[in-house]
Amino acid sequence: MVDQSGIIRRIAFEWLQEMVDIHGDVLSRTLLSRGFDYNGIRVPLVAPNGIFKPQLLTDAPLTITTAPDGPYKDSFSKDGLLWYKYRGMDPSHRDNVGLRNAMKGKIPLIYLFGLAPGRYLAAWPVFIVGDDKKALTFTVAVDDPLALNKALEGDSLF
Repeated sequence: MVDQSGIIRRIAFEWLQEMVDIHGDVLSRTLLSRGFDYNGIRVPLVAPNGIFKPQLLTDAPLTITTAPDGPYKDSFSKDGLLWYKYRGMDPSHRDNVGLRNAMKGKIPLIYLFGLAPGRYLAAWPVFIVGDDKKALTFTVAVDDPLALNKALEGDSLF
């Protein structure tokens, strides 16, 4: 079976851009939950958990989410990097391992920043660039579309 995670990610990024063009910068959870269609299979961009990997992906999560008034205290550094808290307290939890895989593979993700309940600002591509197991925190960089094109054309996704 051919790994199609790079293709699915590219479609997700294109779909997000289309949704922003249609609806504006702030997207509803309903829209993100509905997601897009890939070969007859619905691919949502959100789920109840903040770290989400649709079933079609095998390599790493597709999205990370900061919910308004959520249980995790994600924050931004002075230099604009996101400090994204681990899922729970176990560095070996499958969601944390998935983000670590994204970091090792330089796999682009989507960051959904909750502005208000059910309303999100999407940023993509974002990359996991650091992992602090003591602080239970990943460091995330938001890149520009040129970096995305380079990542999607590289060997790390295909």
